[in-house]
Amino acid sequence: MKIFILKTAAPVALLLYSYTLPAQIAAVKFTVQVPGVMQTDKGVYLAGSFNYWHENDTMYRMKNTGNNVYTLTIPVFKGKQYEYKYCLGNWNRVETAGNDSNINNRQFTAFNKQHIYDTVVKWKPVPTVADSSPQLKKFVAMKDSLAEKIKPEIGGLMEQLKLYAQNLLQAQPSMEEHNRLDSGSVEMIGHVYRQVTGLLWKLCNSLTPEQRQQALKKLNAGSGKDFFNTFLDAINGEAK
Repeated sequence: MKIFILKTAAPVALLLYSYTLPAQIAAVKFTVQVPGVMQTDKGVYLAGSFNYWHENDTMYRMKNTGNNVYTLTIPVFKGKQYEYKYCLGNWNRVETAGNDSNINNRQFTAFNKQHIYDTVVKWKPVPTVADSSPQLKKFVAMKDSLAEKIKPEIGGLMEQLKLYAQNLLQAQPSMEEHNRLDSGSVEMIGHVYRQVTGLLWKLCNSLTPEQRQQALKKLNAGSGKDFFNTFLDAINGEAK
């Protein structure tokens, strides 16, 4: 969960940093033509090394300008190389090649006022119910339930970051306010972290020895997905 929090807060931190080192920050605009978005999808998102590959970060949700064209401008470090992909808020609905095979990560080296034009050929097909084991469906339901439960707390953390930024941007920032916000944020993060580790405890204790080995192998190998989806994919692959 620490990784998740960092992914959520990263854009805010980078924007704050830009106030002190504006010459090192580049604004890069992305415009992409996509094949279409289903009503059940969350929207078109940009995910990459600039936001820790968070697939449904609301700060990286793209704006629909019509005719299946989406756009978004993000702050990145000038001169740094990044990798990224487009998805529909879920790694199960990431861009693919025309034959549904995986594609390599897209890349760019940032410079200010850069405008990148892309085309998504196809989205990964919606997985059918038959693709998932009963065990995986239960795990996903538990994960989704927890995500809904902690959503208000994540929103509260973002509000804390806003107050933190407002204080820092004052002519004379208040150290008392700084410490108060830090204390409140640490408490919120700790509560969310404990809920997530509690879920992981339940999930791991319900796995067979073979599933534990498969999940560990997948996590050690790494992937373009976040750790939780890699974990669930490993379990589903073993259960099929």
